[in-house]
Formats: sequence, C-alpha cells, structure tokens
Amino acid sequence: MTLNEVMELVKDDIKEVEEELLKNLDSEVQMVNEVASYVFRSGGKRLRPIFLILSSKLAGYEGKRATTLSGVVEYIHTATLLHDDVIDGAKYRRGKKSANNVFGNDITVLCGDFLYSRAFVNLVKDGDSDVQMILATAAKTMSEGEVFQLVKTANFDLTMEDYLKIIYCKTAVLFSSCCEIGAVLAKTSFKERKNLKEFGRLVGIAFQMSDDILDYLGEEEKTGKKPGTDLREGKMTLPLLLLRDIATDEEKKMLHEIILDENNSDKNLSYIIDLLNKYKIKQKAENYVDSFINDAKTKLDIFPDSKYKDALLFLSEYVIKRDR
Repeated sequence: MTLNEVMELVKDDIKEVEEELLKNLDSEVQMVNEVASYVFRSGGKRLRPIFLILSSKLAGYEGKRATTLSGVVEYIHTATLLHDDVIDGAKYRRGKKSANNVFGNDITVLCGDFLYSRAFVNLVKDGDSDVQMILATAAKTMSEGEVFQLVKTANFDLTMEDYLKIIYCKTAVLFSSCCEIGAVLAKTSFKERKNLKEFGRLVGIAFQMSDDILDYLGEEEKTGKKPGTDLREGKMTLPLLLLRDIATDEEKKMLHEIILDENNSDKNLSYIIDLLNKYKIKQKAENYVDSFINDAKTKLDIFPDSKYKDALLFLSEYVIKRDR
C-alpha cells in the first residue's frame, strides 16, 4: 500500500474533519477565531484523525461520529501545540511563523484554552461517557507530562523509564486514545479495544522517538526543522540517552556540561553530532524504534485482513520512516 492509497481511503472523511475544525470556531471574540483559523490553515498531517478514522473502519464502524470526534482530537492536539510553542519560545511551526510569533504569547495561550474548551463542548454534545473519559484522561495525562518534562529539563541522569513516560504523556497517549475511540465507536470486544489502544500507544511512542532522532540527525530540508532544538531546550532524548551510556568518561563529562549550558552554541551541537556519528547512534536508535513498531503490528493480528488493516500497518511504518 502507498500513502496515496491510504489517503484515498479517508479522503472524504478528512475533508469533513477540515470543515468541522473551521465550522466550530464560533467565539464571539473575533481574535480567538482569527488565531485558531491561522493555525488550522497552516496545514498539518492530521495523523491523529487519520488513525481514529481508520481504526473505526477497521473495527466495522461507518458512521459520522468518527469525523466529529476527530475534530475534537485535533482541537486538543492543537491546543497543546499552541501552549508548547509559547513555553519553548518557538518562532516557526510547519514552516510558517508560529501563532505566538504573530499574535503574541498571551493571546496564543488563551486561544489554546479556547480550543480545549471547544473540544469538551463537542464531547458533551456527542454524549458518549466512554469517549469523554478517554479524552479527559488523555488531556490530564498530557498536561502532567508537560510539567514532568519541565521538571526533568537538563537532567543528565534521566532514566529510560522517565523518558518513555515523557513521550507517552506528550505524544503517545493521544494516538492511543484515537485508536481506542475507533474501537468504542464500533462497540468491539474488550480484547479488540485493548489491542487497538495498545497499537496506538506503541505507534505514538515510536513516532516521538523518531522525531527525537531527527532533531539531531535529520536533514533540515526534509524535516523543515532546525537541528538541535531539543539540545537548546535542555531535553535528554533517545539519541543522547544511548550516547551517554556508551561514551567515554571524558565524553560524558563534556556532554553533561553541554546539557547544563543554557546558551548552547552550534559548536556544542557539532560536537554532539560527531559523537552520535562516531558511535553509530542513529542506527541503534532506529533499531530501538523499529522494535516498538514491530510490537505494534502484532496488536492488529486479532482483526481480519482488510484494506483498513493494511492502511494502519503502512502508516505505522510511515510515521517513523518518513524523513529517514
């Protein structure tokens, strides 16, 4: 299966999601609608809605609630991006000026709050307590994860367990929720629901790990991101965790000093990238990511073969290899 074939399967659904996103920007304060419209018109892969829609179709659901709830998920996801960009002082998002860069931090934070509120208004309208609990719990987990990540900033001794907790909270929980919602809509068995939830969790973890690799070892013309963002923010991610565990004592000392440096230079970044290449960290990290995707794929074995299963299997690979 190809990406074009996957997108053909959900083309009409995603069109409805896009309409849903703009239709619900109904604040009486025009600035709120303006900021939110700016963000949604800036593009985005809509990966989470695609996973929700495909999961629901895989499980046998064909109704309209999948697109409505996809809009809810995208509101929650976008709200977190707005808040993240303010916290990180981001200047660009998806190749365009970030909302905080255009409208200012205060307005951007409050518009993020509006999107959270709008998401939960739509959830109440939908009326499904199972779905409400899934997404309310996800939003809570994501907020906790952001605080936990801040607490662990510039922590050279960060454990792999803590790193996995951070990326589960900030990324994987929403992927997991999307796939579980697909099962809820289709009223599947407990086992099928559990497997779809776990599939989404594993894919989400692998997706974030892949992003963390690209932050150091990706090509800027492919990723659209300036290398070393995580380093400048003092984040210990998969490449550095793997490097730390095999570097010499002298290299570890230097790495520790760099992580603690609040004004990291291009020279420091070059030093780290040289070490990553020296120890072939990219291959080691990608193997680590691949193991999560291989586990994820087994979770779909419970479902009969179908074009939707093929699409999810393809996407699980695509999200980690798109910019390799």
